[in-house]
Amino acid sequence: MERAMERAMEQKHSKIIIALAVAYISLTLFANIGSLRIVALLGLAVDGGTLLYPFTFTLRDILHKKAGATIARFSIWLAAAINLLLFGFVWLVAALPAAEDVGVQAAYAEVLLPGLRLVLASVAAMTVAELLDTLIYARVRRRFGSRRQWLRVLLSNAVSVPVDTAIFLLIAFLGRYTWPVLVSIFLANLLIKYAVSLLSLGGVYLVRDVDRA
Repeated sequence: MERAMERAMEQKHSKIIIALAVAYISLTLFANIGSLRIVALLGLAVDGGTLLYPFTFTLRDILHKKAGATIARFSIWLAAAINLLLFGFVWLVAALPAAEDVGVQAAYAEVLLPGLRLVLASVAAMTVAELLDTLIYARVRRRFGSRRQWLRVLLSNAVSVPVDTAIFLLIAFLGRYTWPVLVSIFLANLLIKYAVSLLSLGGVYLVRDVDRA
């Protein structure tokens, strides 16, 4: 009976970890697709992915809390690979000739096929920032243990969000826009991403801590 209960608990634990990892990777995909469109929000010009992407930092922190740093880092690298695979598949479909009886269907490539520079910027920024987030989260956890769990998320996001934004803008738009424009976009993204991060801050309390940094 006792072994059956332990087995059931282990299965439940594994299901939660899988669900968190899938949700995290899915959000990165949705955010990167959203980034293909620039939207106006509160008078600011931001890419659509900014509305969703900040949640990935908190979700990754929750995954870190539940599964440990090793699984969190593996999920980050897996997300990067899947995002590259997605855009590679989009490129392949766009490169294939369209069916003659349907037409050119140029809108597909125009909407879903961003430049290689944008793809590399998005994946590079996401990977570096999320790995940095994992490192800071682990250090804060070692410092305070199970206390002040909100601080793990707050401090890790406080550093990783601007790093993510800066890397993305520099790789994607340096030389294309002037510095004042880049700074304006950076500040607008920072404002929105911090606001979204604060909204999701309490999510870290939804799962129990584990004895893995």
